[in-house]
Amino acid sequence: MTPDSTPNPSKDQNLSAEDLEFEKAMKEDFASYLHTHMHSQEVRGELVDITVVEVREDRVLIDTGGKSESTIPLEEFAVVDGKPAVKAGDVIKAIQIGKTDEGAPKYSHKEARKRLAQKGIKEAMDAKLPVPGRITAVVKGGVMVDIGLDAFMPASQVDLFKVPNLESLVGMEIEAYVLEFDGRRNRAVLSRRQLLFERRENQRKGFLENLTPGAIVKGKVKSALEFGVFVDLGMVDGFIPREEVSWDRGRAPEEVLKPGDEVEVKIMNVLSDSSRITLSRKRLSDNPWEGIEERFPVGSTVQGEVITIQPYGAFLHIEEGITGMIHASDMAWTTGNKKPQDYVRLGDKVTSLVLEVNKDKRRLSLGLKQLLRDPWAELEARFPVGSRLKGPITSITNYGAFVKLDDTIEGMVHVSDISWEKRVNHPKDHLKVGEEVEVVVLKIDGPNRRISLGIKQLADSPYDAYLKANPIGSVVTGKVTRFAPFGAFVELAPSLEGLIHISQIDDKRVELPEKALQVGQEVTVKIIGVEKKNQKISLSRREAMKAAEKANITAYMKKKNDAPGGMNFGEALRAAKEGRDGE
Repeated sequence: MTPDSTPNPSKDQNLSAEDLEFEKAMKEDFASYLHTHMHSQEVRGELVDITVVEVREDRVLIDTGGKSESTIPLEEFAVVDGKPAVKAGDVIKAIQIGKTDEGAPKYSHKEARKRLAQKGIKEAMDAKLPVPGRITAVVKGGVMVDIGLDAFMPASQVDLFKVPNLESLVGMEIEAYVLEFDGRRNRAVLSRRQLLFERRENQRKGFLENLTPGAIVKGKVKSALEFGVFVDLGMVDGFIPREEVSWDRGRAPEEVLKPGDEVEVKIMNVLSDSSRITLSRKRLSDNPWEGIEERFPVGSTVQGEVITIQPYGAFLHIEEGITGMIHASDMAWTTGNKKPQDYVRLGDKVTSLVLEVNKDKRRLSLGLKQLLRDPWAELEARFPVGSRLKGPITSITNYGAFVKLDDTIEGMVHVSDISWEKRVNHPKDHLKVGEEVEVVVLKIDGPNRRISLGIKQLADSPYDAYLKANPIGSVVTGKVTRFAPFGAFVELAPSLEGLIHISQIDDKRVELPEKALQVGQEVTVKIIGVEKKNQKISLSRREAMKAAEKANITAYMKKKNDAPGGMNFGEALRAAKEGRDGE
């Protein structure tokens, strides 16, 4: 026998790389063992029946006939339950293997057992039937097995997988195939691995034959990966595709099952040739969206765990396969620049109200604020238009600032309502988050949940203050600031302008305003109209000139009348014209 005639475990799909390396080394050790142990001298002699006289501590006394007695070492007898399987009176088989120094015949029970075992071992090898035995010792390259004679089993053939501690197997009762047998020298080579492999394959085949689609089986999770879960069913492994792990859409398999978990699954498909078994976990239960309207009717409350937060809302896991969403607008009655994460966090257990159920689209709309009193229902009574309030600024945007009025209500100060200045570039130039400000309620829009606030309205506008002091008909002075094709603008006070229409610049026809006036020129004008809605003031230089002319005439006439001799009307007109031209 050569090392190449040993079995080739590398053909076994379950042999690890470590075992392959181990097998290579075993071939070399096995060849050395055969050379050393397969060339012992053949034992000759006839099988005889001998009676056991006495079992002593280390030997067995036998009756060899006549008056002579001999002994056989106790170690040659089988051991059952830790005790030698022999007692006084037993008739055993033995072979004479020589004589003692005193000339008495020397017998061996072990060699007789070997002789008896030879026929059965040869027949078992030819028929490829297993033989029983007991592991007796660990030797270089493997173990020795008592099968009626000492047989050698390489370490790579002891089990399906490498055994790290062969000493732990000593005394173990086993069955194994006979791979090689030399009857002349009573030497045999065994493989328990091949026997175990065949039995496992037969069990696997039988197991697969009994597996039918639709059957429900139990197994243990081996690994959970992104694309699915592998399950140990005992004889074979099965695979649960990602979409069959759970009714929860998009949920990762490793979030549902962990290695070592016991799991019950339904068999979807079996390919016996390749041992591929497709399983499903979710199909053990009905589609959870069936009957969803009855289980979660609109208006009922549900509890779930926050599993995802997006800018537009938060998702709650209600039960396997059922996820609902709380839209950002349904988080709280509070208005303003708020985000979902300002109200809920991942992992929170949240009770919410069912607002809408759509089985076809698998959509469950939920709300948080609907479980609380609507503060907007009585807002106009609490914060009437024109009332003054104080509150902190919670956030600032390009278009305004949000002010907290109470725990649930926020109002907005638009950028145009921050200051009476002509233009505010950005609210942050005048306000900052956290600052407490006083505001006045300008408008309440209940249906749209909006409350408009103002800061500049706390004081009179420059427009109102000016007109209060200078009503329509007043003659005032100002400076020309700019021109338009239709007239000239005049600054009457800081941040307040009036318009002299081109027709009101002079009593003569004016084609272009800049021909009659200059920027920076101080002019006297009369307020002839106001438009409060748009805060516009109409001015007339022509009317102011007429009023001045009339006043000059009146004053001149009074002066001349007081003087001796008086004056005539022509003189008064000339005096008034001279006064106007001198403006």
